[in-house]
This record gives sequence, C-alpha cells and structure tokens, in this order.
Amino acid sequence: MLIAEEYLLLSLDDRSGKPRIGRDRWEPALGGALVVELALRERIGVTPHEAGWNKRGRVTITDLSPTDDRELDAALHKLAENEGRKLKDLLSQMAMRKNRLGYGVRDRLLDRLAAAGVLVRAEGTVLGFIPRTTWPAGDPAAEDDVRRRLQGALVGGDTPTERTVALIALLQVTGLLPKVVTSEDKKALRARAKTLTEGDWAAKAVKDAIDEAAAAAAGAAAAGAAGGS
Repeated sequence: MLIAEEYLLLSLDDRSGKPRIGRDRWEPALGGALVVELALRERIGVTPHEAGWNKRGRVTITDLSPTDDRELDAALHKLAENEGRKLKDLLSQMAMRKNRLGYGVRDRLLDRLAAAGVLVRAEGTVLGFIPRTTWPAGDPAAEDDVRRRLQGALVGGDTPTERTVALIALLQVTGLLPKVVTSEDKKALRARAKTLTEGDWAAKAVKDAIDEAAAAAAGAAAAGAAGGS
C-alpha cells in the first residue's frame, strides 16, 4: 500500500466515510506522499536547503524506470516533465491542473481501495436531493496495521521506518495527527512527532524530499483555505 493510500485511509471517518479534512489539504498532501514514495524508491531527489533560497526545493530525476504502480509512474513522468521546478509550485492548488501532482489522485485511490475491499463506496444524498459519495471502512486490517505502526512510533517508543516517518510528517502538517493517534498527552505527542521528523533517520535526499513535501503541502493547504474564506 502506498503512503498516499495510508494517508487517505486515515483522513476518512471509518463509520461515516466522510473526510476529516477539506480538499484544500487533501490534494497537496496526497501529491506530497507520492513525491516521498518516489524519493524512497530512489527515482527522484529534491535539492537541499543548503543550496540557497533560489535553488533549494527543486525536483531532480534520478531514475525513470517503471515502479509497477500506475499512480507512481504517472507522478514520476509528471515530475520529469517539470524537472528543475520547485516542488511547492507543483503541489500548489494554484498550479495548472496538468502540472499539479495531487490532481485526481484522491478519486483514483479511493476507487482502488474500494476495489480491494478496504473501503466501501456508499452513494447517498444531502438534504434529500444533492448526490454524495462517502467511503466507510470495509476490511479494517490495512488501516489497523497503519495505526499500530503510528501508535508504536509515537507513543510506544518504537523505531519507525522511513515510510512511517514520512506519513507522520504529512499527518502533522495537515492537522490530522491528534485525530488518528491516541494519547492523553497531546504535547508529548507533538514533541515526539517533531523529534522523529527532524531526526537523522533517513538518507539525506529522502529527508529533503519529505521536508519539502510536508512544507509545500502545508503551504498549499493554507493558501487554499485562505482563498476559500
């Protein structure tokens, strides 16, 4: 399961199938998750902070070979077409749809998770006449595994994998972390998340990608929320 799919599962209420966050945060986070996944698979890199304000945060391509995942391959080719551009510009909702990394990802992954039985597609209406689709939980095994990993890393003191840290970073910047991890001490939870996401736990290129994706997702979400107010 992709990091983007794990994030998507956690962003939905299990019973109602309704989103816990708005599209303004959903789309940049999912696009950022694909970027991190590609970095972990050593397909892309992001120029580091040390490169200076004008050069840092730019996409570099290291390997265009197929990943055996349709969403990742599509994201990789989109990044290749935009190599050298700043990642934040590709995650922003202000970007052109053809260049925006997160565009359409949510709906395609929802369909994929439903086809696998992880989610259930439920058709209904709002106010009795406005069509609405919700996505309550189906087979809970996949999400339960993700939650156990998060709980162990953030509360149990386990050493997380790079993938889990990437997921924590995206949950943190989009405000979902306290909603999906159980802890009586929210301050300690935030402190642990900060320690993990800032620590020397990953290869430098991957960490740069995660940091940039998380920051870009947060910035794009904030801009989207401001534009809608």
